[in-house]
Amino acid sequence: MSDKKSSPLVWVAIGCGVLFAGMVAFFAFVFFVVFASMRSAAPYKDSVAYAKADPRVIQALGAPVEPGWFISGSINTSGRSGSADIDIPLKGSKQKGSLHVVGTKEGGRWTYSRMIMTPDKGEPIDLLAGGPGLSARLAGWKPAPP
Repeated sequence: MSDKKSSPLVWVAIGCGVLFAGMVAFFAFVFFVVFASMRSAAPYKDSVAYAKADPRVIQALGAPVEPGWFISGSINTSGRSGSADIDIPLKGSKQKGSLHVVGTKEGGRWTYSRMIMTPDKGEPIDLLAGGPGLSARLAGWKPAPP
């Protein structure tokens, strides 16, 4: 029998593979943490709940309306103040759309200056501009806690 020594190239390949797998795991972890934190923020929760309760959104996208994963934009908070400018993908049984939300947090309370859902096909829907049943939706709607 002959003694076979492993080539240094094999160890280099193994090391590169381990390094690559570690980098992929790190980026997956960061991706998960960032999206999980955005999904737990009040602007996300408020706007998704509001869109799901709006009959115009349900009619345009089809029931049930559900959010997608790839949120873009930013949510910044510092104590009792903050700002949000995010885009949330939505999907229904008929088509997909995107919900654009702009808000500010003052004194621990979020207020929204823009909440527009744009379906892939059709006209944008301004969720803050009223529409059918706005007062009824507002009566039962409670914002997410700060």
